Amino acid sequence: MREAVRAKGSGWEIWIASLGCLLGSSLLILAAQLYQDSNRFFDEQVSPSNFFTLNKKILGGALVNMGKGEKTFTQEELDQIEKMEGVMRTGGFTRNKFPLTLYIWPSGKVGLGAAAKTDLFFESIPDEFLDFVPEEWEWDENSSTIPIIVPKFYLDLWNFGLAPSRVEYPTLSNEAATGMPIELFIGNNREVTLEGRFVAFSKRINSVLVPESFLSQANEEYGKPDAGQYFFLWKDGAVDGPPRALGFLQDLTEEQKQNGEVSPIASPAEKKPILEILEAQTSDTHLPSRIIVQIEGSPSDAFVAELEAKGYEINREFPEQDLVKKITNAVFLGMAIIGVLFSISSIATFATSFRLLVTQASEPATNLLSLGFSSDSLTKLFFRRFVLIFAPVFLLALALGSGLQYELCKIGKNVGIEVEAGLSIPTFVFAFAYCILFLVINRMTIEKSVKKLSD
Repeated sequence: MREAVRAKGSGWEIWIASLGCLLGSSLLILAAQLYQDSNRFFDEQVSPSNFFTLNKKILGGALVNMGKGEKTFTQEELDQIEKMEGVMRTGGFTRNKFPLTLYIWPSGKVGLGAAAKTDLFFESIPDEFLDFVPEEWEWDENSSTIPIIVPKFYLDLWNFGLAPSRVEYPTLSNEAATGMPIELFIGNNREVTLEGRFVAFSKRINSVLVPESFLSQANEEYGKPDAGQYFFLWKDGAVDGPPRALGFLQDLTEEQKQNGEVSPIASPAEKKPILEILEAQTSDTHLPSRIIVQIEGSPSDAFVAELEAKGYEINREFPEQDLVKKITNAVFLGMAIIGVLFSISSIATFATSFRLLVTQASEPATNLLSLGFSSDSLTKLFFRRFVLIFAPVFLLALALGSGLQYELCKIGKNVGIEVEAGLSIPTFVFAFAYCILFLVINRMTIEKSVKKLSD
């Protein structure tokens, strides 16, 4: 029966259909895999959108704000924020209260490199707000090294901004950066020297973090009064000298504290007893000026508007790069559309070619039907010929899609984009479903052409 219905179709139509199938299948498989790779990359690089920080807005210039001190949240304000709809939990940032300078040795203390020197700040937050808690995060009085978490964004700035412009600074992988020696100098005259080490790179918190246990002890041991609060000291009904910092007031004798009066430089007429100022400062030391908030989903426009109405600034912690992600997904959607068009063209060409094959074999096929062979058996015969053409083309498309993805992964790795090479299980599931659909459509076309012979 196979020899009886063997007919030679148009070779160029089969080649065009096979080429269209190869290109369309490859593009669809590649688009499906790259779509997953890009989403996985963005999810790993970008923190969840339901974490953000809040602080009070700061308005005016340096002279206006010089005597206003730190804008902390009151306990009542913190309670109101926690009661807002959708808020799951809040946590306060604690900052260092002492001058801090870091020496970072990217090439080691012994070698050709130089130290990167910077005045810096430390903050701490409750551990439950961290992306993850490193094994080296624990600290106590017997620890020889201060563990530090910095934003992954800072390492990217080093590698793609600072290092290329300075010959003495090498680019650093995560592993190399965690091995760098770090010296911490505390005090204006570097009275205290400690050793530090980067232990992790956060993708959620945009701050330089140290353990709460260290910062609490360091503030108690090395902390200085807030130099941002200045007061006029009154004596005999007149201002006595230039504005004085809070530290000056704390160093006065008990008699001077009990009898003296001061007024903030922002409002000189508001005289208050020194003791009242010092007691108010002591009661507010535990209140944060910046808090981290976790909500159930991304903040809505109404939620953000309510916070702004209260005079707060919302800063999403490393906000999702929506524009980049949308552009990337649009590119992959374009690839998928082109792949679909190639596939539709291939299906149409295969259908035309096999209709022609059936037509050319119409006489022997009709005779076989007259002899009692079923149209289903003839359909299977023609369909088997199609499968022998389609199967190697589809397998080649899988290999081509996988090879292109592998090469793109190598290119991405050179620019700091780490993506696992190879096709994922969802991509194979998609490819299998696409294969079944392709086969079903072409079988229906062949079956319809054979049935016309029996009519």
